[in-house]
Amino acid sequence: MNKENLKYLVKIALFVLVISFVVDKAVFLVLNKISDKVYSGQSIGKLNQYLKVKDSVDFIVYGSSRANHNIDPRVVSKNSFNIGMDGAKIAYSSVLIQLLPEHKSQTVLLHIDPNYAFNPKYDGGDIAALVSKYNRDKDIKREIDKLSKNNSLQKFFWSLSYNGKVLGILKNYLEPKDDYAKQLGYEPIMVTSMQREIFKNIIDRGDVIDVEAFCGTNYTMNDIYTKALSDIKSFCDANNKKLILFTSPKYEYPCTIVNAKFKALLEDKGLVYYDLVDFFKDDKQLKYWKDKTHLSHLGAEKLSQAMKVIIEKTN
Repeated sequence: MNKENLKYLVKIALFVLVISFVVDKAVFLVLNKISDKVYSGQSIGKLNQYLKVKDSVDFIVYGSSRANHNIDPRVVSKNSFNIGMDGAKIAYSSVLIQLLPEHKSQTVLLHIDPNYAFNPKYDGGDIAALVSKYNRDKDIKREIDKLSKNNSLQKFFWSLSYNGKVLGILKNYLEPKDDYAKQLGYEPIMVTSMQREIFKNIIDRGDVIDVEAFCGTNYTMNDIYTKALSDIKSFCDANNKKLILFTSPKYEYPCTIVNAKFKALLEDKGLVYYDLVDFFKDDKQLKYWKDKTHLSHLGAEKLSQAMKVIIEKTN
C-alpha cells in the first residue's frame, strides 16, 4: 500500500470516528431525556424515583431482594423509600447511601448478609447496575472506576451506559406505572397457591444439609466488603444519619456460627446490627414465605412491624 492510499484510509477512519462520536452523544442525550421521565421498572425507574426523593425522606431501606421484598417502609414512616434492588449487594448500596444530602437527619436501614461478607470472591460487581449514570454523576463514576467495573469504551462512547437497558426504558416510558411512588419503592411478593404448594413440597422433602459445606469455614471479611462498610459508617457518622444494619429471615438456617462471627465483627466496628435470620423460628407458617430466603407479603408485613419497634428503640 503506497503512502497516498494510507493517508486516504486514515482520513476515512478519522471521519468515521468523528461521526460515531457525534452520533453517540446525540443518542446519549436522547436516551437521557427519555430515561429521566421513567419512574417504573427496575432497569432505571426505581433508581430515578430514589434520586427524586432521597433528599426529602427521613427513612430509607437499602440492600438486595431481601430488603426490596421484605421491608415495607410505610410501616415505619410515611416519609420513606425502599431502594432495595434484586441482585444488589453492599457496593451498590454504599454508593447510593453516599448520595444522600449532607447533615440532614435520616435513618438508614441496610440489609447485609454474612455469606457475601465472608466470600473472598466478592468483587463489588453489583455496582455495575448504576452504569446508566456513569457519565452523568461524578460520584457514581468515581465509585465505579474505583472497583474497575466500567467499560473503558464508555468514557468515549457514552451511550454504552444504556447497553441492555434501552428496551426496558422504552417499555416503561410508553407504559408508565406509579408503583414505586405509591408503595415507596416496596415490592411485595404475592404468593400464589401453586407457589406455596411447591414450597411446601420442598420443605416436606427434608433435604439433608452438609452444614460445613453449606456454611463454609472462612470468617475473614472480604476487603471490598470491609471498605464499603467503612465508607458507609464514615459517611453516616459525619452526616447525621442513623445507620442500622440487619440480616433478613431465612427458613431453616443452620449457619448460626457464621452469623455469630459476623455480628461480633460488626459490633467491634461500632456498628448497630440486628440478626433477624431466626425471626420466624417459633412460627413456621408457610404463608409467611415465598421461598427459603424471601418472605411473602404476609411475612414482610410481620417483619416490618417488628422493624418499626427496633427503629423506635434505637432513636
